[in-house]
Amino acid sequence: MRVKVLPGALQGTVSIPSSKSLTHRAIICASLAKGTSVVDHITFSKDIDATIACMRNLGAKITVKEDACTIQGTDVRQVAGEITCDCSESGSTLRFLIPIAALSDANVTFIGHGRLMQRPMTVYKEIFQAQHLRFEQDQTIRLRGPLQARSFAVQGDISSQFISGLLFALPLLEQDSTIEILPPYESASYVNLTTDSLASFGITVHHPSPLVYQIPGGQSYQAAHVSVEGDASQMAFYAVEAAIQSSLTCAHIDPHSHQGDQVILDFVKAAGADVQGTTITHQSLQAQTMDIADCPDLGPILCVLAAYCPGTSRIIHARRLRMKESDRIAAMEQELRKWGVQISSTEDEITITGKAEYHKTEPVRIDGHNDHRIVMAMTIFGLCAKSPSIIEGAEAIEKSYPDFFTDIKHLNGKVEIL
Repeated sequence: MRVKVLPGALQGTVSIPSSKSLTHRAIICASLAKGTSVVDHITFSKDIDATIACMRNLGAKITVKEDACTIQGTDVRQVAGEITCDCSESGSTLRFLIPIAALSDANVTFIGHGRLMQRPMTVYKEIFQAQHLRFEQDQTIRLRGPLQARSFAVQGDISSQFISGLLFALPLLEQDSTIEILPPYESASYVNLTTDSLASFGITVHHPSPLVYQIPGGQSYQAAHVSVEGDASQMAFYAVEAAIQSSLTCAHIDPHSHQGDQVILDFVKAAGADVQGTTITHQSLQAQTMDIADCPDLGPILCVLAAYCPGTSRIIHARRLRMKESDRIAAMEQELRKWGVQISSTEDEITITGKAEYHKTEPVRIDGHNDHRIVMAMTIFGLCAKSPSIIEGAEAIEKSYPDFFTDIKHLNGKVEIL
């Protein structure tokens, strides 16, 4: 899909789609619970569809109607035979479900698309090898449990998804387990979302110190009714557009949310925007240093913010951007340079010297890199620029936010599907 983006400010109120992170977690917990649960206020996307399909293959009965799922849980420990789980391009689906699938002695094959199977899986490989369990990875991942309770040491700066995956599975083992995080511990806020979700379904996890989780065994997930709050990482695109050139109100956002990406409001405020609750209004902008160790999904849109802030901005602790749907640092460098942005990077840091306006005599042709966050970030850049752009591969938004361009149009944004 090709999309033409014309300059122009957004205006009005946008209803932010539901949190993809929390939706994954709620569907998984409900699928492991005794009885029937309801998860509503869901924004469906390819990633969420993948989690639903995989949990069905592991035994859960899931009915989808409008913006809700009714879920009859399953005892995954009783799963047997040969099972295949297609995770599409969803890293959360894959990493969350590997330990869950390993609760049984079934032979489970995980398949994925795009760059998914290139993402690091060493944490799980080492755990399975230490317990003499099958874990084979090439174009697929093939594994067999059953996983045993013990003390697990997990590197804290690779991906918090490994920690969350273990937290989903370990309460269902008979014995107690411990997870020790080897510092530095990044993206701890995402693990907080996991423990919050677990608590909503009756699971107890003790967190006696910042680097230790204690998980009592012998627990059971209890059915629950959960409504999913708005997604702070999607709000970020609108917050940055408003900070650069307009005024927008973002609805369906919990002001007390534990989502780490809610820090976007602090970043745009530090840049100079006026922030009143979830209403963001443009004022004169300035450069800053932004630490994304705990919010890596904000990386691409923060590059856009930095590009429009006069002065030199730094985005630090950014290395995990290189292991997403694309190498997001390289992708943003490539696309922003087409606009004339001064941008450079190291393995772990991005430096951008910004200015107030960008203009080209011909439409700038942008590659979406098969990455939803690159497409959305470059759409915001184009809306704030002074000349048109055309984004190739814009269908990547289907991964997380299928209605992105529709919502942009509702805010008087000038985007055309070509």
